[in-house]
Amino acid sequence: MGQLFSYEVNNKGIQSSRRLAILPPALVRIPSRCPLKQVTNYKMKKIFLFIVLSVILLGCNGEVVNQMANDNYITYKKEFASNLTDHFPSKLTSYPTRVVNNKYLSKNDVGLLLYEYDVAIAKIDSIESKLKDRYIAKYTSKDSCLIIVNRFETVDTHENRTDVEILDTAKVENDCFKNKLPIPNFIDYKNRVKGNLKLDGNFIIYVLEAKSGNNFKEYDLLPNFQMPKEWKNGYSSGIAVSKEKKTVIYWGVIW
Repeated sequence: MGQLFSYEVNNKGIQSSRRLAILPPALVRIPSRCPLKQVTNYKMKKIFLFIVLSVILLGCNGEVVNQMANDNYITYKKEFASNLTDHFPSKLTSYPTRVVNNKYLSKNDVGLLLYEYDVAIAKIDSIESKLKDRYIAKYTSKDSCLIIVNRFETVDTHENRTDVEILDTAKVENDCFKNKLPIPNFIDYKNRVKGNLKLDGNFIIYVLEAKSGNNFKEYDLLPNFQMPKEWKNGYSSGIAVSKEKKTVIYWGVIW
């Protein structure tokens, strides 16, 4: 049993937006007895009123939807322990954004991830500056040896919640894993690539906290057969950034 909540937010709100249709002139009824000047003024007033109403309605709709997105995001954060999410933003400020809330215990797939796209370089610089004295491990998306949580998960097995097949057992236990800390597979990244780690480009991955074992009593998880023996269960939190892709990813995962 489990559940997955995921939604995307852009500058118009959650996944959808309303559109107001402009009626063609033939459908606009104008009194036939009006002088030409009055007709022109009448049409201009109609157009002006339409523009004003459109701006007001679209603006209000955007604010309401964005507030809904933030309410959902804050609710999701509260579902997890603070040491998993205290590095997340207090509210959503960047768009487009994707929030993923996983609760699939049978697949050792529990956690919260926030994907922020089109992030300003200055903001990424600020985030990295704050991480300098906080991270406990630092990797790149191009590293050849990484401990990846649920590394054998494919898009098909992830989306359809089907069983995973391990085709190369050597990737479960590897001498290069010594002193490494686990990171997510980032399978919900919008530009995901083939491979165990779904990130493209030059991501820098900062691990802020990681610990092995069943540390959360609310999740009675069985050992994860995709993980090395030292990390059959555990949790990890951190931030991945890419100036090239203008992307920031916050994570807090349990397996």
